[in-house]
Amino acid sequence: MGEGAVGGAGGGSGRRTEVERARVGRPPAGGERRPSVRVLPWWAYTVGATVIAALTGVAIWFLLGEAGGDAKLRIEAIRTGLTVGLGAGGAFALVINARRQWLQERAHNHQEQVDALAHAHQERLHAHQEQRAEAADRDAAERRITELYNAAAEQLGSDKAPVRLTALYTLERLANDNPAHRQTIVNIICAYLRMPYTPPVAPGPEEEHRERARRNAARFRAARAGQPAPAEPAGPPVPDPHEEHQVRLTAQRLLHTHLRPDTDVHWAGISLDLTGATLTDFTLTGCHLHTADFTHAAFTGDAGFGEACFAGDAWFGEASFARGARFGEASFSRDARFDEACFAGDAWFGEASFARGARFDGALFAGDAWFGKASFARDAWFGEASFARDAWFGKATFAGDAWFEVASFARSARFGGATFSGDARFGGAAFSGDARFGGTFFAGDAWFGRAAFAGDTGFGRATFSGDARFGRATFSGDARFGEVTFSRDARFDGVTFSRDVRFDGASFSWPAWFGGVFFAGDARFGRASFPHGVEFEAARVADVGSAHLIPDGWRIEPTEGGEGRFVRETAQPSSST
Repeated sequence: MGEGAVGGAGGGSGRRTEVERARVGRPPAGGERRPSVRVLPWWAYTVGATVIAALTGVAIWFLLGEAGGDAKLRIEAIRTGLTVGLGAGGAFALVINARRQWLQERAHNHQEQVDALAHAHQERLHAHQEQRAEAADRDAAERRITELYNAAAEQLGSDKAPVRLTALYTLERLANDNPAHRQTIVNIICAYLRMPYTPPVAPGPEEEHRERARRNAARFRAARAGQPAPAEPAGPPVPDPHEEHQVRLTAQRLLHTHLRPDTDVHWAGISLDLTGATLTDFTLTGCHLHTADFTHAAFTGDAGFGEACFAGDAWFGEASFARGARFGEASFSRDARFDEACFAGDAWFGEASFARGARFDGALFAGDAWFGKASFARDAWFGEASFARDAWFGKATFAGDAWFEVASFARSARFGGATFSGDARFGGAAFSGDARFGGTFFAGDAWFGRAAFAGDTGFGRATFSGDARFGRATFSGDARFGEVTFSRDARFDGVTFSRDVRFDGASFSWPAWFGGVFFAGDARFGRASFPHGVEFEAARVADVGSAHLIPDGWRIEPTEGGEGRFVRETAQPSSST
């Protein structure tokens, strides 16, 4: 009834418009122009009849004149004249009928066009009504979702843990059913986790014993005085910290469950903002997400990010990890920032891949740090980072520059088999334990100037394709450079070797510089190759009687106190003895 009324008002008006345009010779909307059609006036028929009658009379009069006085011929003349009139009338009738047929066909075509326009109008009207109905349904759905949002927000502020849990599960159901609102729902969950929170601390046996003794003493004093037992002090309702702990664990589990691509309902393309949040036993193992901001976050238990994929930036700057932090095989497609982060437990980044910049400037690793087989596609910053225990970078690949300037390694630092495609900068780094760089490949320049190696140092079979600069570095333990390949400048100016140093079988393609070096232990250059010479100007040894093996063309001249200095003999041969 409603559509008919609307169609009658809209469609009928359209039909009248088209008919009126056709009658007055105007083109229809969107159609081609038609010639105007005029109604045949009444006098046209009178003129036609008069012309036919006149033609008949003229024909009879002409034929009678030709027949003369012959009666038979006169009769034939009259008959012929009437026949002429009848033929003219028939021709006029044919013209009228042809015009009528043409008008009928024209009217039929016009009616078809009007019907087509009316049908199109009805379709547009129907589509418009469907759009309005869909819009109304969307509005109703949005209102319903908004109501559920508000209800969940109020429930999250409740002091009762079951109510807060209900709110979380309500938000989960909303996110599963409404993909367009998932990010907003995740934002609400993250906002809840960012609220100030102190994890509960289980009381120890002594604290429980003292509290029980306090309550028993209070009841005993009341009974002796004949008074009722004292009641526990009442106060405003405070959420139970243990219950709140369970609520927060539930919120964390919801994120972990739905950010995994293999779950039943995957929340794809989600970003997390957990800045300053306190997270307990937090895990996103195997999860895929967009950006993640954990700046200043506190991870009070183990933190699991193994095999996680970060499509956007991942920020962990100044975050604190109270226990183990696992990022093994994690993938960072954009910038990853861990600058000034604190890892109180072990940190695993083995086989992690960093597609863009990776920043660990000023990070503190109190436990072991594992970066074995990690891949850094661009620059990696570890400047001023502190490694309190073992640091493992074995077989790691650094496609960009690697910055370890002023970094400190309290125990073993292992870079064996690592590949540095860009510059490797360890200037001012402190290696308190053993430093292992055996088999490491340095494609760019390697800077170890003023680095301090307190333990044994091994660069055996390492390759330096760029410049190798160790100026003023100090080696307090044994230093091994056996079979190392130096393809360009090798500078050890002012280096101090406090114990034995070996360059056996090392190859120096460019001139080697050992000016001002101090050898406190044995200095051995057996089978070392110097095709372009070596410089020992002002180099010294602590004990001239030690088993030194130096390149040809140089000798050690004794000085005061049993020390010795390097003195050039003659033109240098190409190899050492």
